[in-house]
Amino acid sequence: MTATVTWRWLCWSDLTPDLLHMIYKARVDVFVVEQTCPYAEIDGLDPKAWHCLAFDGHPTDGRLLGYARLFGPGDYYDEPAIGRVLTTEAARGRGLGRALMAECHRFAEARFKTPAVRLNGQGYLKGFYESLGYQSVRGPYDEDGIEHWEMLRAG
Repeated sequence: MTATVTWRWLCWSDLTPDLLHMIYKARVDVFVVEQTCPYAEIDGLDPKAWHCLAFDGHPTDGRLLGYARLFGPGDYYDEPAIGRVLTTEAARGRGLGRALMAECHRFAEARFKTPAVRLNGQGYLKGFYESLGYQSVRGPYDEDGIEHWEMLRAG
């Protein structure tokens, strides 16, 4: 991982046009282009979510390395829910995915006062999520042509 990762948590009203563009570009690059999965990336749920951004250095001059969004209890599932988890191509292979998930767990517990978190993970990442304490509760199922598992980390 790079020497300095700066974490930023922002709600919808705090996202500037430049940050929103950066987020959408990263999500489309990873989920639509890299995974060759044409789907409606802009799903209308972003206004409800908290957005976690991992920057290389300072957010104003650094590059985006990772991203995830987090929903509060009741906004997606009964528990807080993590989604759209990604690391950019430049950041892969350095442990940022694990650090990103740890940051999401930290924020979810601090913000929502529960260690429980649910997510819908791609099948190839099932083992990764299990290593973080998640257990499968449903799946496998097809979502946009990609195998997924609904997983719960009870805490």
